[in-house]
Order: sequence, then C-alpha cells, then structure tokens
Amino acid sequence: MRVLITGATGFAGHHLSSHCAALGHEVHGLVRPGREDALAPGVVAHAADLRDAAAVAGVLDAAAPEGIVHLAGASSVGRSFAEPAATWDVNLGGTIALLEALRLQAPDVTTLVVTSGEIHGRVPLEDLPVTAGTPLQPISPYGASKAAADLAAGQYRAAYGVRAVRVRAFNHVGPGQDPRFVIPNVARQIARAERDGLERIDVRVGNIGTRRDFVDVRDMVRAYVLLLEHADPDAVYLACSGRSIPVSDLVDGLARNARIPVTFHADPALIRDGEQPDLYGSPARLRADTGWTPEIPIDTTLADTLDWWRGRVARENEDEE
Repeated sequence: MRVLITGATGFAGHHLSSHCAALGHEVHGLVRPGREDALAPGVVAHAADLRDAAAVAGVLDAAAPEGIVHLAGASSVGRSFAEPAATWDVNLGGTIALLEALRLQAPDVTTLVVTSGEIHGRVPLEDLPVTAGTPLQPISPYGASKAAADLAAGQYRAAYGVRAVRVRAFNHVGPGQDPRFVIPNVARQIARAERDGLERIDVRVGNIGTRRDFVDVRDMVRAYVLLLEHADPDAVYLACSGRSIPVSDLVDGLARNARIPVTFHADPALIRDGEQPDLYGSPARLRADTGWTPEIPIDTTLADTLDWWRGRVARENEDEE
C-alpha cells in the first residue's frame, strides 16, 4: 500500500512511518518546507503548506496514495491557550485543505482524520468511559480546534462521500515525544541529572493527580494501520486502552527506572485550572472492527522512554564539546 502521512516528522508520524515501512508499505510524508531531512529513513518527502489546498492537491497527485493518515497539527493543549489563532489555523485550516483536496480528486482514498480525546472536554465522571456518542465539550483551543476538524471530516463524508474516517486518539506516550509533555519532560530531567553525575534530583511537575488513558505510541500506530485496512468510513473510532492511569503512577515509574534517587514537587506555574480529573475512552468499536488491543506494558513504555532520553542527552553533551 502507498501510504501518505501528514505530520510525518512528528512524534506519532515518525513511529507510523517506521511501522509502515517495516510492513513493506511505500511511505510518503507531507512535511513543512525545510523539514524533509527530519523524516524517517526511506520515506518519500513532499514539502507543502498543509493549509494550502492547491499545494496539498499537488502532493496527492505526486504520491497517488492508497491510504492517508492525517496527523499534522498543533499538539499542545498548554501552548494552545497562548497561541489560539495559530492552533485553529493549522488544526482546522489544515484539515479543511486536505478534505477539499480529497473531495476534488481522491474521495475514495481511505483517510484517517486523527483528532483527540480532548475534544470531549469536561465529561462527568459518572458518564465515563467516553464513547463516540459522548458530547463534544472542549475546554481548550486545542480541543475545540480538533473537535471542529472531527466535525468537518464527518460533514465531508456525509455531504460529498469522502472516505474520511474519524479517529479520536487518547494520550499516547513513548520514545521520541516532545518534552513539552509531562512524561518526556520528567524523563529528560532524570537523564540529564544522571549524565551530569548528580547524586539525586528534585523534578518540577504540574498536577500529577489527574488520571488519563495512556497507550504506547507503538501500539497506537498499529491501530492506525489496521484502521486503514478495515475501518468503516461511517463509524467513529476511539483509539485508547479503556482504562485510566494516574499521572503520578507514570512519573513514579520513571523514578523506579532512574539510576539516582528522584523526588517530585508541584510547581504552581505548571498547573492548569479546571483540568478534567479523569478521562478514558471505550475502544470497543476499534477492537471489534480490527482486532486491535494494546500489547506493550506501561512499564516497558516508561523504561524505553527513559533510555531514549539517555541517548538523546548524551548526544547533546557531545555536541557541546
């Protein structure tokens, strides 16, 4: 299969590119101009502004994909509050441009429009787990822009027959994630302290009392490939584990894998008011249609993440010398 991935240089996009290549698929990546060298080995680069429908149409012509996974966009909830217009521009504008290009020239190509569990926003705890029918009540610019992208995909499917499959991905973690997020941020701090020969480290964290539905990114990209092969374009899929884990358990897991003692203290500057205390979804439709289930234990995810950061900070140190 020829697979086109938008956001192929990002966290999930890089893992998805490698997974598709390992399965023998021909992988193409739509990237921002100047980012071609950041693609995984063997991925064919197509540089374009995702918000430009004509440019995206040119990529579709060149790549002639048989399946598309749309991952590109702003990914940080926290940053979206500081940059709401830019978040809306890329998350909704980029999705509309892709849908328009598909409408005009490739409506039959299965396209996963991947959004987020955050589009459901504030969900009463008694209404968990989240399902496809849970109301969309986003509380951040990130969540709202992704909710709009989800609705746009549904509208293009209903009105124009575009084979756009809505996938709402919950939290995924693992090696290579941006340190703006809590788990890689903690792992990087630990790795740097180990590299620098510190006897112990006190790590600043935000609200680690919240609970979220976490899946290893390598399991998540397996789900995307299975959906390309088996998805019902009229269904909505939740990509998640079906259970929540306290964030405190994850940072404690990183501490157990550290080579030095680790303590944590809450930094008020890292805490957002009004956070949803618990959020998890139901993967029932995804499991029924594809047979997918997460396979990688969270302890393995944490150990691999910390090892990845040990390698990364070691290279940083070499670059400084």
